[in-house]
Amino acid sequence: MSAQSNVLLMTPDASLAAEVNRALSGNGHVLEPTWPQTARDLLAHLTRSSAAMPVVLVDLDPQPRQILSDLERVVARFPGSRFVGLADQLSSELLLESMQVGLRRVVSKRTMHGELHAVLDRLMGGASAGGSGQGELLTMLSASGGCGTTTLAVNLAYELARQPSAAGGQRALLIDMDCHYGAMATYLGLEPRYGLDQILNYSGPIDTDLLSTTATAWGDELHVLASPASIRFCKPEPLNMDRLEQALRCARQAYRHTIVDAPRVGMELASILATASTRTLLVFQLTVKDIRIARQMLDALVEWGVPPGNLLPVANRYARRQMISLDDASKALGGIRIACVRNDWSAAIAGLNYGQTLAQAAARSVLRKDLQDLLEQVVPAYKPT
Repeated sequence: MSAQSNVLLMTPDASLAAEVNRALSGNGHVLEPTWPQTARDLLAHLTRSSAAMPVVLVDLDPQPRQILSDLERVVARFPGSRFVGLADQLSSELLLESMQVGLRRVVSKRTMHGELHAVLDRLMGGASAGGSGQGELLTMLSASGGCGTTTLAVNLAYELARQPSAAGGQRALLIDMDCHYGAMATYLGLEPRYGLDQILNYSGPIDTDLLSTTATAWGDELHVLASPASIRFCKPEPLNMDRLEQALRCARQAYRHTIVDAPRVGMELASILATASTRTLLVFQLTVKDIRIARQMLDALVEWGVPPGNLLPVANRYARRQMISLDDASKALGGIRIACVRNDWSAAIAGLNYGQTLAQAAARSVLRKDLQDLLEQVVPAYKPT
């Protein structure tokens, strides 16, 4: 960072303070010379301070639950400060409890030399600095399981993330709403510590800082808000859908492009997503079953009040010599225009097996070209790179 930002640490451990000071040295963040040892001391320190403290690091050891309980009142009283936990051991339970109290992130003490700088940079700048506008929001629905929605979502998001922008700011966000499998993190080889449940179940206000620091970075341009199934597969946390629209609004403020992968959702949730989106793509294959379900979904979305012009059916894995043609499918779907993505199995599998996008694994494939053509139809400012 070019400008310095003060960081306050709460800990009874002088050796941890020295480690934090070393982790912050030389990167634009300055640790306050004195540090409170307890939540009561922290409350007094913040109350006496003449200016809001941008970031407060909190040592959660040796009794995380007790410390979080004591900290809850402090966090609620100082909403202008961003609280980050430090802990020896990270667990799903600790992360969830920390988010519920109002902490923005929990960092492992073992890896804080590598992580803390990036976490603080994202809290102090990042999304909030460049996120005052309204970015594009695309929702990906599917007419059946296994029709390739996640593969399309990942690659569309990466193509958008590569778009240059003079405005700066975060480029693209992927939101995985597949609460059964969480395939997006698996596709990209990610092991996220935080997911969509930490956003939707968060007790405080959802803002752009919370969103960008909860998402997992994949490279420099793409962030992923993982499914709860990617965090704890055996027992994913349920999602509080009452806060979904607020989260989507924040995503549009924080990122220039957001793609929601929602392959297995009910029609009420699908209508909420489609209503909030600039465009909704319904992915299906040219089979009788998929076309029948796609027709029912399109009719239901229109009935829920989604403008028909915002809906675009996408026939995936298209081949010319199929039993059902694109014209047949269009008639069966009520005459609506259909986009198509050609079947390019080898390119898709190369990306899946290596955890890469098509731009990396098969840059000249017909599959990638079709996805670029698709983006030109649904995102007016998009230019293939």
